[in-house]
Amino acid sequence: MVANKPTIKDVARQAGVSIATVSRVMAKKANTYTPQTAQRVWDAAAKLDYRKNSVAAELAMRSSDTIAVIVNNTPTNFSTGILDGMQQTALAHDHHIIILYAGDHNEKLLHQAIKDATAGPRAGILLVGSEIDLKSLKMLQDSQIPVRLVSNYSYELPLQFISSDNTELAAQSVEYLIQKGHRRIGLFGINHSHTGLQRRAGYQKAMYEHHLPIEQDWIRYGDYSYEAGQTIMQQWPDLKLSAVVAASDLVAMGIMRQAAQMGIKIPQDLSIVSIDGTFLCEITDPQLTSVTQDFYQIGVNSVLDLLGNAPSELVPFKLIERGSVAELPK
Repeated sequence: MVANKPTIKDVARQAGVSIATVSRVMAKKANTYTPQTAQRVWDAAAKLDYRKNSVAAELAMRSSDTIAVIVNNTPTNFSTGILDGMQQTALAHDHHIIILYAGDHNEKLLHQAIKDATAGPRAGILLVGSEIDLKSLKMLQDSQIPVRLVSNYSYELPLQFISSDNTELAAQSVEYLIQKGHRRIGLFGINHSHTGLQRRAGYQKAMYEHHLPIEQDWIRYGDYSYEAGQTIMQQWPDLKLSAVVAASDLVAMGIMRQAAQMGIKIPQDLSIVSIDGTFLCEITDPQLTSVTQDFYQIGVNSVLDLLGNAPSELVPFKLIERGSVAELPK
């Protein structure tokens, strides 16, 4: 049986450095590494009998210090923290970021962005909030460039990811409301993407586990936007809910704005838990209780996982109590 040839990943692991560092050392890029680091890399390569000329294509693919970030989601504020985390981490590892905006789940723009991202050598591609269709998947796989989905995932796709657990985000939101005495709970603002379906599954899971009914119109769809929250809330008088889980902070703000216009008091008449937990939760009145994602850490880990070829990862989140949930008699 012939043993597998060592790869650049094996050398990086043996030397205790990043794949990008191995690439720079072997490409002899002056002033990008210390002599001590270079020695560790060459020693590791010798120990593993790694031969540069046997993997020239792999080294060429990783010779760039540029990471392409493609943003392809509804314009909300969640991606700011992710991009900050990516930028800071890339700089710390001698890489830089280019950002390609591909519209609001626009397949044509996404295909063009992937085409642009794969036109030259890249250290990797990070796709923020992107829904990957079959053509996009083929383009990414054909490029042989390392790829990570960020703040989005599907176990049906052969792509690694870094995200919060969308099912648990929604489930814990519902669990918290149930602990506060609520039984008639809605879910407002999700869409039909992987993220939306995962959050719907979490909502349903928590409701069913507590043997609570779910009426058909308690799940209302939108696009995670402020306007979606307003539009959905206009049907509130017919729903007779005591609480809702908002699919994003912007949806929650739209709900609150429309509620105020309709004379509905938060949280006395309607309690809200918001999914995301960005700064918006602190500037509302009352402030929004939220299941808070660590977007900055998601951005940091996306770069680290990409450069280190780490497996998929779900980043922990936490529930932060503020003033938008009333406690009901149990």
